[in-house]
Amino acid sequence: MSNETLLVNKTDFADVTYLKAGEAELAAEHIRVSVGPWALTANNVTYMVTGDQIGYWGFFDPKAYGIDRAGSGRMPVWGYATVTQSNCENITAGQEIYGFFPITKSFDMKPGKVNPFGFADTADHRAKLHALYNGYTFTASDPSYGAHKDLQPVLRPLFTTSFLIDDFLATENFFGAEQVLLLSASSKTALGTAYCLKARGNIKVAALTSEGNKAFTEATGFYHDVHTYDAITDMDPDVKTVVVDMSGNAAVIDTLEAHFEENITYICRVGMSHWQDATKRPPKRTATPTAFFFAPDHAKQRITDWGREGFDVKLAERWIPFLDSASDWLEIENRTGIEAVLENYKDLLNGQSAPNKGYLFTL
Repeated sequence: MSNETLLVNKTDFADVTYLKAGEAELAAEHIRVSVGPWALTANNVTYMVTGDQIGYWGFFDPKAYGIDRAGSGRMPVWGYATVTQSNCENITAGQEIYGFFPITKSFDMKPGKVNPFGFADTADHRAKLHALYNGYTFTASDPSYGAHKDLQPVLRPLFTTSFLIDDFLATENFFGAEQVLLLSASSKTALGTAYCLKARGNIKVAALTSEGNKAFTEATGFYHDVHTYDAITDMDPDVKTVVVDMSGNAAVIDTLEAHFEENITYICRVGMSHWQDATKRPPKRTATPTAFFFAPDHAKQRITDWGREGFDVKLAERWIPFLDSASDWLEIENRTGIEAVLENYKDLLNGQSAPNKGYLFTL
């Protein structure tokens, strides 16, 4: 048997290698899964940009899986997989799971903490990494996967981040702002955040997007106002504003700080789809606090505060209606093969993804 996997040059994301190799005999206490379908979104680019800083490269480090390619990593994706072989008690071939995977045809895992709802991958190299990404769910045991199944890998991980951004900003009383301005407002994480903020009802929600995506962004109904990048200076500079930055576009942040000056009360950095700008920081014109938002840490705190069940209930109150709404504005296309993957991947790197499209892939 052979396996196929995608490797990315960690210093040049456009440089990829599609590697084919043989599969070893499945180890004791391990399972082998067939990976797919899984989603590819701008969020995956952020995983690579922060791969060393936050640890995303570590989850599927090629060396840990016997792949010796210096300078290469495997980009994580969210999706489904089906167990094809099991040497693990309580897990059988044919079970479907949902979670965090590399882009690969087949993947070996070491399940631990197995329960009726799922398990953790307890591979040695993952022990020090964030537990949120090590958990896998048996989809048959979670009825929420029955609704809009194709939408889930595209939106579910992004919406959890959206929910947590909304909660974080509200906890901080929006840093004294009168409005929240979301950059790359047509992105799926931004749409989820806007949905949560508007449902809260006590803050104005504004969008900043391209001219080409303006009509789509307005049609969702998630924003009170929609502005375009070329009209930043038309916005009222006297409105105290929290900026939620999904793109990492240094030039846009520079323009906003020049326009709003001290009326930007906080900049919440979330995404880095403008990966070429990841190491660029314009000279700061103001003393505005700026920080990268790491959703798993905030989730951990809220699970401590509310309990796991309480967290899940509060998340579901926003997630289920948002998921229902997405069927009206998001079209999912299932695609197969590395050629289709690389076509979409190139579009993501070049910032050319359509906001009303989502893609699921299987190699």
